[in-house]
Amino acid sequence: MKLRRIIIALLLIIGGGLLADAASQQMANFVNRRQQKLIEGSMDVEVDPCEDFYQYACGKWEEYVEGAGFEFAETLSMMDFRANKDFMDYMNKLKLWKSPRFVKKAYAFYKSCMDVQLYESQLYLNWLAENEQLKLASLFGDLETNHDLGEEQPVVLVFDWIHTLAVMWKYGMNGVFLELTAFYPKENPLKLTIDLDKPLEVEEGGAGFKSLTYRNLKEIIRSLDGLVKPGEFSKIWNKFHKFEEKLVELKETTNLQPNESEQIALKDLPLERLEKYLRIALNQTICDNQIELYIQNVHYFKALDDLLKGYESAFISQYLQIRFLWHMREQRPPIFTAEGCIVPTRGLLSLAMHWIYEQQKPHIEEAIPEIQNVGNLPRWNTSAVLEKYYENLTLSVNDFYGNHLKLLAFQIENKKYFYKTLNDSNYFHLEEYDTAASPSPYFIHKDNMVMLPSTAVQRPLYHHGHEDVYKYSSLGFLLAHEILHAFDINGLEMDSNGMLNSSHYHEILANSKFTQQLKCLRRLNPMVINEKISDVSGLRYAYETFFNQHSEAVNRTRRIYGREMALPKLFFLNFAQFFCGSISSVYYVSVNEHGSDRDRVNDAVSQFPEFAKVFNCSVGSRMQANESCNLWR
Repeated sequence: MKLRRIIIALLLIIGGGLLADAASQQMANFVNRRQQKLIEGSMDVEVDPCEDFYQYACGKWEEYVEGAGFEFAETLSMMDFRANKDFMDYMNKLKLWKSPRFVKKAYAFYKSCMDVQLYESQLYLNWLAENEQLKLASLFGDLETNHDLGEEQPVVLVFDWIHTLAVMWKYGMNGVFLELTAFYPKENPLKLTIDLDKPLEVEEGGAGFKSLTYRNLKEIIRSLDGLVKPGEFSKIWNKFHKFEEKLVELKETTNLQPNESEQIALKDLPLERLEKYLRIALNQTICDNQIELYIQNVHYFKALDDLLKGYESAFISQYLQIRFLWHMREQRPPIFTAEGCIVPTRGLLSLAMHWIYEQQKPHIEEAIPEIQNVGNLPRWNTSAVLEKYYENLTLSVNDFYGNHLKLLAFQIENKKYFYKTLNDSNYFHLEEYDTAASPSPYFIHKDNMVMLPSTAVQRPLYHHGHEDVYKYSSLGFLLAHEILHAFDINGLEMDSNGMLNSSHYHEILANSKFTQQLKCLRRLNPMVINEKISDVSGLRYAYETFFNQHSEAVNRTRRIYGREMALPKLFFLNFAQFFCGSISSVYYVSVNEHGSDRDRVNDAVSQFPEFAKVFNCSVGSRMQANESCNLWR
């Protein structure tokens, strides 16, 4: 089977070669003893592995691992914590005079962030007003009027909220009133593709519009100290809340109508405002021969236009400012300390920070030489490529708010032009904030590629001196998991070039064996079906690949808790290590995207009959499913 060959080929590259000398062998012995001690220290041997394998493998992890429960919540955040310490150490010792310019820019943002004593969100709006020539209504005041001498009636000031909305899109605020996507596609990098739609949910590929909450609005207003009179908050809340109720009702009402999707010329856009919005947001003079313009849900835009005509421009300007301040609040550091500021520096200047990390860990590129894109850096003439990439970005150590906005705009602009400037022979990927600031590997559907962050190349996930059983059961599993996202529900819709392949997709969905196994997996957790596909099949492929390549390993043992333990059991125990966490992790680690760590481990092993065989689980035990689910065999 092609899928099996692909995964075996990739997993084979994590196997270690012969160690070069006695010192290397001594180091390998040391790191393998540490890994074995970590597994022993994490185990709760009072628990039956056939009833709750996660608790058996990870029940004592919090007690054993120093810092667990207060410095980090689980293994992934532990790796993140260590990486942040390395980054902070680098910044503290940095000699600016001899550093590349792109490193100086990363330092400028980091330093400006740490110098913030009091978060003042109004400074974002002030910066936009000055640098984007925005005319903004005073927040929370009555509609502004102009009382010129000689006039009997005040003149209501008009605010160009379309201009404001378009400018705010350039700084990452999308999904308010509408959703705009613009990029030069891989298959036609000379023609800008533009898509206009109503606000989309995250699972639909959109920004995910969420209504303001009472608490959100109160937090925003507190950051605008002195602008709101006592007792005025309830009026402000009611005003915006009622407006958003109408927006949500409008979206839900138009959901019931057919989605009209069509390619359209600029002059034929149903609303004149939309053409103006596009020209400002895309910061260029666009004409039809330069673009492919698509509009979805035309009926929504017409209904939105009718709704907004009923509101003064000053009110809409106020509303957009509040939404933008909430957007910026979601993007800001959690706390303006060294550790709090290193996270957004990693997320917003990812290429520079990958380069910095590898200066501290020069072994990374050689650690797994067969895997391309470890660390997501161009590997030829790296410094020169990064200097070119960041050349138009100007940051100041004294202007956090301006720096933050410039970096958000830099991200939006570079995403649009990425495929137009991409050199396939010197590849790097423009990462999202969350993936750039995390050590977790991830799959890129459009490029049909797994990306392995440089910060992932650390214990306990990987060390080049680890025995193969540790490599295959940890990093091997994760790479298999990510590759299998090419074959999950979303991945099946795309071909190997990242293009939609509807005919092939529907052909697979019509296969009765496929639908039967998919239905089986949905019973585990229908909300994270793609992760279940990757977890269950990923574990199977990693395990079978290791033991197929190391047939003698089935009979080998390691001494755990004073007893000989077969390597198949050790494989499963080390697999669980990546998911081990503290009791408090349930409060700090989101389960929306992947499900809980406990369920991920227990579901994966319970759907793999080999686990029950290795641990001698009786029929009817929780870790031995009556009927195992596995989409890809």
